[in-house]
Amino acid sequence: MKVKQSIVIAVVAVASFVVGNVAHRAEGADTGEARLRKVEDVQAIQSLLVHYGRALDKRDYKAYGALFAQNGSWKGGMGAETGPDAIAKMVAAGFEKMSPSLYEKSYHSMTSYDVEVNGDTATAWSRWTWIVVGADGRPNPERAGHYEDTLVRDHGEWKFKSRQAFTEIN
Repeated sequence: MKVKQSIVIAVVAVASFVVGNVAHRAEGADTGEARLRKVEDVQAIQSLLVHYGRALDKRDYKAYGALFAQNGSWKGGMGAETGPDAIAKMVAAGFEKMSPSLYEKSYHSMTSYDVEVNGDTATAWSRWTWIVVGADGRPNPERAGHYEDTLVRDHGEWKFKSRQAFTEIN
């Protein structure tokens, strides 16, 4: 009887270990997949922030506007607008008011990304510096500040739901 009892106890112990180990691995796989998804989302959002600067620097207003969700908004020194087309037009009009010598060889430096993802929405904070060619032909910081963003996954792509530009140095 003791042998049978010992065998039953051993079988129950092994079964408990196997079931517990499989359940733990499955739970870990879900966690691993969720963590990987979050890392990929953060990288995609950081890429969006860089594409924003590139589209602006190339004066590609259509590409610039396409970075915003259909009801996405932008607010900053040039004004405030909602929707990709309206935002693109506002930025184009802003550059039309400036002397081309100010921005022809200018670029934006985007840094200090802080991105928080929560499912299909996210927030981001980042710094920007607008570099222009100075009178001496050298790079000259024209303005600097930060962005505060809310983002949304739109048909599998991250887009700006709202972007607010704050100028700190002008």
